[in-house]
Order: sequence, then structure tokens, then C-alpha cells
Amino acid sequence: MVILDTNIFIYIANSMLPTDIVAKTDIGHASVTKIEALGFSTIPANELLILTSLFEESYNLPLTDTIVNRAVQLRQAKRMSLGDAIIAATALEHDLELWTVNKEDFKHIEGLNVTSPL
Repeated sequence: MVILDTNIFIYIANSMLPTDIVAKTDIGHASVTKIEALGFSTIPANELLILTSLFEESYNLPLTDTIVNRAVQLRQAKRMSLGDAIIAATALEHDLELWTVNKEDFKHIEGLNVTSPL
């Protein structure tokens, strides 16, 4: 299984990445990813349908105390967004490869396996 950064969900929904990129892969998401991707009032209906389907088909990796503590440590070590810290901490906690378009945002995190599908 791999964990997808929010931007991968969005790129698939708006056709910047093909949907078949995740067709043969078990995918998971951090709880915050769903909030980030769906938390806008102006999502086009077709993109909302794709996002909803992707989230239904992927594994939700819930926020736990261990992930929270790890995210705190990541943010104390280097300035980063709350969402990125939670996503990275979730990937680390579950020992999953993180797929993202923004590899630079995560390059400083030791032990995190980051891949860009682009």
C-alpha cells in the first residue's frame, strides 16, 4: 500500500494525472487529506464525484496519538504545514511510501520514502 498526498487526489480528480495511476495499487490516505481535498465549496461536480470515489476506495488511516506526537516532532524539527506533517507522520507510522507531486516538501524527513508519479 502507498499513501497519497492531497495533491495526488486533486491531480487525479482534475485529470492532471490519469485515474489508472492508482488502479493496481492499494492506496491509503491520512484523515487530514480528505479534509484538505474536499474542504472547498467550489469543487466542480465532476471532480467531487471522482474525489468521493477515490476516498471510498482508499484506506482511511486515522489520526492517532502516536501520529499526532510524530507530527509535532516533525514540525518542531522544521517548519512545515500541519497537513504535510500529519501526512508524513501517518506514512512513517504505517511504514508506507508517500506519493506526492511536491517531493521538496518532504525531502528533509529522514526515513520517509517519497515518490512522485509525474
